[in-house]
Amino acid sequence: MGYDLYGLNPIENTEEPPILSKFKDNDGWNNWEKMTEKDKDAYCKADTAHQEENPGIYFRANVWFWRPLWSFVCGACHDILSDKDMNAGCFNSGERVSKTKSVRVASRLRKLDKGGVIQTWEDEMMKHYNKANKHNKNVQKVLDAITKNCKEDHGDDIVPMDYPEPYKTQWNEAYDQRDWGANYPPSREFIMEFAKFAEQSGGFEIC
Repeated sequence: MGYDLYGLNPIENTEEPPILSKFKDNDGWNNWEKMTEKDKDAYCKADTAHQEENPGIYFRANVWFWRPLWSFVCGACHDILSDKDMNAGCFNSGERVSKTKSVRVASRLRKLDKGGVIQTWEDEMMKHYNKANKHNKNVQKVLDAITKNCKEDHGDDIVPMDYPEPYKTQWNEAYDQRDWGANYPPSREFIMEFAKFAEQSGGFEIC
């Protein structure tokens, strides 16, 4: 699962290469069946380059990177974004953030980054992230031991959801001890990529 953000009226720093529209059908979708492997390769290279040159067009994040990013943005820009805006970042519902707000968010993030605030945030969050990963490694050792004992008693062709007692309860109790913070890596660099997108997006839609 991920979040796809589309600029509503992105700044065009460079013109779109012809190949990006050459194979589109009447509904605006690429007709991949009509493309040779050479065409597909050229398309992918052109699309990547075009997005790098025009960062306001599109921004994508998987759920693991998006959640800490959006949490920071909401905390830093709560006076810019409405409750509806901030809630929109928790769902793929197609809600839109206006150009005025997106530019102000980008400006705020750049100001905070210049002051070292975002790097300090990343450093502090990494302490918790690393601690969570260390904790989960110990949890995994317990899970592995339970799995080993269960399979010795009941054979290899069995998965945790089908473990008989007492192994099922042991597994569930151990698994519940996992720290999910280990799944959400903080990233100053990613936040600043988002800032670049927001600044040039002309407002954006969260899908």
